Amino acid sequence: MENLQTLRKCVDEIDSQILKALRDRVTVCQKIGEYKKQHGLPVLDQIREREIFNKVREEAVKFELEPARIETLYREIVNMCSDIQK
Repeated sequence: MENLQTLRKCVDEIDSQILKALRDRVTVCQKIGEYKKQHGLPVLDQIREREIFNKVREEAVKFELEPARIETLYREIVNMCSDIQK
């Protein structure tokens, strides 16, 4: 059986991976924001947001995670990325 320190180190590594993925998402969203500005498109796209939330809820089920909690988390991520595009 693994000890607590080893398990916590695993969690720290996973957290680092999550943060790197968020950084990558922010970078792409900045580029999307630039594209939208250049083409006169609105920052907010409710249809796209709905697609994202539906997809993450479906994926959550596949990964045996609670869909409502994952959607809540993603709503915060989407809001953060929308703010970056403004």
